[in-house]
Amino acid sequence: MNTLLTLTSKNQLTLPVSIVSLLELSKGSKMWTKVKDNTIILEKAEDDWDSLQGLLANHPISKKYSTLQIIEIAKKKEAQRLARKYGK
Repeated sequence: MNTLLTLTSKNQLTLPVSIVSLLELSKGSKMWTKVKDNTIILEKAEDDWDSLQGLLANHPISKKYSTLQIIEIAKKKEAQRLARKYGK
């Protein structure tokens, strides 16, 4: 499916209803973007895991740890915080 889109003054593109329906998108749906050569690739983010990976993708900690390692570190830090807060 090829469609010509126009960039607005606010740097926005409007997706045609046919594409929105095909991908089952709705208001607030998340999309991954990737630029390769002279092409923009949009891909539907399937769940919160995709969203989390997107948030971490460009964070400096991602250069040292994988997403799963970051989650484990966060779990340990939160457990320590709760132990301090509730004295356990």
